[in-house]
Amino acid sequence: MPRQRAGGRRGALRRSVLVLGLVVLMIALWLGANWLRYVADERAAERGRECSRGPVTLKVTVAPTVEEPLREIAGRWNASGAVVDDSCVKVTVAATESGAMLAGLTGEWNVRELGDRPHAWLPESSFWTDRLSAVDDALLGSAPDTVASSPIVLATPEPAAKALTDTVTFTWSDVATLIPDPSGWSRFGQSGWGRLIVALPQPAANPATGLAVQAVLSGIGKQSPLTHEVLDRPEVADAISKLTAGQPTGVPETTREALISLGEAETMTTAPFSAVPVLEVDLHRRNLAIDGRPAAKHPLFEVMPDGPIPTADFPFVRLAGIDAALANAADRFRQFLLEPDQQRSLGRAGLRTASNERPPRTLGIGWPDLPPATAPANPRTTQQLAATWAAAAEGGRIVTMLVDVSKSMGGDNGDGRTRMQWVQEALHGYANYTVSGSLGLWQFSQGLDRAKPYQQLVATGPIGDTRAPLHQAVDKLAPTGATHLHESIAAAYRAAINGYVAGKRNEIVVITDGGSDGDMTLAELTTAIKAARSTKKPVVISVITFGPDQNRTALRDIARLTGGTVSTLSSARGLQAALGQLAARRD
Repeated sequence: MPRQRAGGRRGALRRSVLVLGLVVLMIALWLGANWLRYVADERAAERGRECSRGPVTLKVTVAPTVEEPLREIAGRWNASGAVVDDSCVKVTVAATESGAMLAGLTGEWNVRELGDRPHAWLPESSFWTDRLSAVDDALLGSAPDTVASSPIVLATPEPAAKALTDTVTFTWSDVATLIPDPSGWSRFGQSGWGRLIVALPQPAANPATGLAVQAVLSGIGKQSPLTHEVLDRPEVADAISKLTAGQPTGVPETTREALISLGEAETMTTAPFSAVPVLEVDLHRRNLAIDGRPAAKHPLFEVMPDGPIPTADFPFVRLAGIDAALANAADRFRQFLLEPDQQRSLGRAGLRTASNERPPRTLGIGWPDLPPATAPANPRTTQQLAATWAAAAEGGRIVTMLVDVSKSMGGDNGDGRTRMQWVQEALHGYANYTVSGSLGLWQFSQGLDRAKPYQQLVATGPIGDTRAPLHQAVDKLAPTGATHLHESIAAAYRAAINGYVAGKRNEIVVITDGGSDGDMTLAELTTAIKAARSTKKPVVISVITFGPDQNRTALRDIARLTGGTVSTLSSARGLQAALGQLAARRD
């Protein structure tokens, strides 16, 4: 009996201790919860004090190539609760093709197609930001800053890659001599394959092509970076002709479509072409089918020609026209992109970064060490090359320039020059780098040709015949009178219909600082164009306008009637680049 009482006392003691422990634990949990709540409240209060200016959303538009890693990086930024200048900054990322971004930023921004206008931009190459600054450098809020890179390589089927790397070496400049050679593959021990055809989707819209062509021509001209003076050399002009003439029938419009087409080929003799220049990261994405398209039947392999290599630099740039808080947020996010964790994310996506990180799978890519990069051409040369290439590929266009010489064109445009002086410089440049097709010049104002507000100065004809008269006429352009725009467009359009050249793009390019003071209304001009229009003789009206007095809606309506475009510039300084972009369009 005593033992039972002792055991009962011990059991009661254990229960008492257990109850006491539970009570203590509950008190501790309660105190802990209240402490955590207190800390959270203090942090929220502190965050409220830090974010006294409220939330800010930084909108960043990126090339589709870097959408995935940038979304990951933006999520990391947002999770950190970043505060910039007393504002809580959230970053959103949207992916848009760089060509569409450039068109929107230099023309009319289409919210339905492009979404909200961004505060910062990360394209795949300065090829795009250079073109933007060439049109209007005021559109850039900061200098482009490289956050990653990707070399331009040749994508080929595996047998071709083996042949190109196991035999003799070759450089980018050799491409110009290999393409026209009917037995180009014999140099690499494969005479049965015939021509070594490198597909070059249009350089104006595909950075891989544009940078590859620059590398080819720099090697031939023995000068890097490529300059517009080098482009004028006979051997370089001859190389452009060989490259364009050697393109296969139906070459795809984009690099990605070319990769898809080549990846479907079963043999080298049935392939539509032998190789295509591509960003290494885009080849990686294509081979893994993570670029939004189905997997290829056969993966493609990278080949890196010897010597300096063209490189896409993935620049982050702040856009102009945003407030100080957003500008500072964009600069801080740019710095964030250069930190080790972010560089590793970009590296794992297939980009070259300071981290030396590599993707877990590298089908068709060896990630070799890179030779020195070629120096990219400046914006002016890039535009000139795109326009020269388009002219050579198409055999030339039939272009009539319709130039505003109203009194307002004598206004100051900056750098101590008038609008007209900038226009004259641009027209001289356009006449110089137009290598084929036809070109003519009209001016319009008021009372120029008796009672007419327009005057033909140089009849539209082959550039070889009109270049010298054009230069002389451009030198004599002088601002005077009012702006009779509508009557002049109607007359130039009728003349272009009458002088239509079949098989070519026939186009009127209107250059104006805006406004129309004549008697003809926009509705009457629309009626006149519709009456003269012919499906058998399609003439396009495109407009380049600058200055503060632009009637963008009216000009856009005029251009749309004929399938043309409107380029809107803040000043005439960007006219030469805008003309280059217009000359390179293929639509």
